[in-house]
Amino acid sequence: MDLAELQRIERATWRRYLFYMDLAVFAIFGVSLALLVRHTFAAGQLYSRGEYGLSTETLWQVVADTAFLVAAFSWLAYRFFRNEYLVLSRRF
Repeated sequence: MDLAELQRIERATWRRYLFYMDLAVFAIFGVSLALLVRHTFAAGQLYSRGEYGLSTETLWQVVADTAFLVAAFSWLAYRFFRNEYLVLSRRF
């Protein structure tokens, strides 16, 4: 056996790895969305009570949640449009 044959990942295995990675990204997307709603609500409540320092800290948490949300959505959009391109460009 060649070393190159041992290092090659089969197509089915690679697709399975990407499927599991997509599931993990969906979970990150869902958790980030839930945390975004929760932190935004908490920041609004703190701001309405006049606790500006605590609301600023909570808004920084909103920024972090948004960063994770954007990263997860970017990955999912990339995977979706790439797979659509592969399906539509296939010759029948």
